[in-house]
Amino acid sequence: MKKKLSSLIIFLICAMTCLNAVSIDARARGNAVLTSEDVSYAFSHNPAFLASSDFSLEIPLSARLFNASGVLSNDLVENISDIASMDQERMVSGILDLLREFSGTMPLVSIEERIALTLFGMGASISASERVITTGGSVATNLSLDLRGTLSAGFAHKFDFDDGWSLAAGAILNLDYMICTSPAGVETVVGILLDPDGSGDFSIYSGHAVSADIGINITYPLGFSTAFTVRNLGSAYHMNDDNGNSFTLPNPVEMDTAAGWKGSWSFLSLDLEIGMRGWNRIRSYPDLLESLNAGASLGITKFIDINLGLDGGYPSCGITLDFLCFEIAAAYYWQDFGIVYGLAPRDVLSLEVALSFE
Repeated sequence: MKKKLSSLIIFLICAMTCLNAVSIDARARGNAVLTSEDVSYAFSHNPAFLASSDFSLEIPLSARLFNASGVLSNDLVENISDIASMDQERMVSGILDLLREFSGTMPLVSIEERIALTLFGMGASISASERVITTGGSVATNLSLDLRGTLSAGFAHKFDFDDGWSLAAGAILNLDYMICTSPAGVETVVGILLDPDGSGDFSIYSGHAVSADIGINITYPLGFSTAFTVRNLGSAYHMNDDNGNSFTLPNPVEMDTAAGWKGSWSFLSLDLEIGMRGWNRIRSYPDLLESLNAGASLGITKFIDINLGLDGGYPSCGITLDFLCFEIAAAYYWQDFGIVYGLAPRDVLSLEVALSFE
């Protein structure tokens, strides 16, 4: 029992580490958005951005496909046809075929939804995510379901000084809730899909955590800026299983810092940033490489942004389109899912559609 619980805790820690949800265009920029002064990044990156707009309302919906090149090169249409046939043997074969290139602990797909409202420096957000996580590899691949919900509220204020200087500071309180299942074999998952009332060899776990994020953003003359944030100040995850057992999972504090520059000319604009994420947890040279990130966003009129980034040594790119109150963002990036950094990079294809009023 102790060995099984230890394995589950390791699995959950790995899953929590690799499943931090951020906006699609931020991913395209290598998560280098701490100095962007964009209110859409207030709840995910820098609480100081709550003061960036007197009013904003955002309702984004995003989807991500992990290990995209491996999945899409595997005759996906035929496999979907197999899965839709509702024949158990063919479903198992089709799913295993899709998962043959997965290894370790990493997501297969994720869907995320959010509603965020800000008004004169005050803000509130409700977000949810649903993810299918794979563990193991090839024919030994297991699947699990991970559901998250977060309720956030915060406040920020911006102080404007002479000659282009300003200081914005903010804080956000988060209540996180999660429900997840222990990893189950593909045969068990298919059996549940075919017979939802049947029993399966898996357990259900739930937990919650209360944390706070704080952030500052300082702007200087000539378009320069710096930012500093502290995330996950608060409690660990308090977990319970369906047998009444309880345990805790760490929710480590992360400190981020960045320096940026912005410029605009006629119908063009450029936003550059370089920074370090989670620098307080750097213990080795690989940790340093994983911490570094940089990004660039080229604006073409007010409707198109071309985004490029480098996050922990892995490249990213994407495009964001604005049409009146609609925003469409696409990103393609690489992310590391290995226990040892650099051994399990996988590509991610993502798309986000949002209603945005500001």
